[in-house]
Amino acid sequence: MELDQPAIQRLIKDRLFYNEFQPLWNTSKDTIFAYEAFIRTKPFMDPLMLFDVARNMGLLYKLDTASISNAIKEYPYGHLDKYLLFVNVFPSTIIHPDFPEFIDGLLRIYEEIKSKVVFEINEDPAEEHYWEEPSFRNRLSFLRDSGFLIAYDDLTYTSSSIRKIRQYVPDFTKLDRSCSQNLSDSLEKQKHVGYFVSNSFKEMVVVLEGIETNDDFLTAKQLGVPLLQGYFIAKPHRL
Repeated sequence: MELDQPAIQRLIKDRLFYNEFQPLWNTSKDTIFAYEAFIRTKPFMDPLMLFDVARNMGLLYKLDTASISNAIKEYPYGHLDKYLLFVNVFPSTIIHPDFPEFIDGLLRIYEEIKSKVVFEINEDPAEEHYWEEPSFRNRLSFLRDSGFLIAYDDLTYTSSSIRKIRQYVPDFTKLDRSCSQNLSDSLEKQKHVGYFVSNSFKEMVVVLEGIETNDDFLTAKQLGVPLLQGYFIAKPHRL
């Protein structure tokens, strides 16, 4: 499928996509804690490229909200009683004028999602400037007041990441795979991950993404990381 404006508009209008789900693993109980939803298309298109093209064509909000609503629709009803659902969202979507109406509509259709859905805020560099806007923080409060949880995605051990956490403490912080790759062999990475799971950030739950080996899995557990995610645990799949 050629990624032009008519193609993306058709993708959204006809819902020519579906969602796969990847588990987040609870290290203290050795069981699934939640699932994260990922958009998929047939034929396959790189989701990052898909969203980037949609942004350039002024269709990002429509695609992002369509992906969110479809993820909730496809998430098995019984799972909400046992596992949280993480859905990705762009900062520009959060501050969009129509976003509150979109959220109210979701709650009318799916009353059971209150306190069960985590909005995972995308760390796309193209949207970095939105984090500094007052309306962005107001919308985070709106989401919390509406009964949703907040996660920051793809954070790393940088002053920018730490500042974001301190400015508005999320319910979950997801550390980028750069923090987990070869974790078992890197004392520096272990120190950085240990900092995020220390008492300095006891009000949030840390998720370490990109766990792909048994050694890194065991090291993360030893460091006390509460939640892990990655191909070693399970690849995204249909539920």
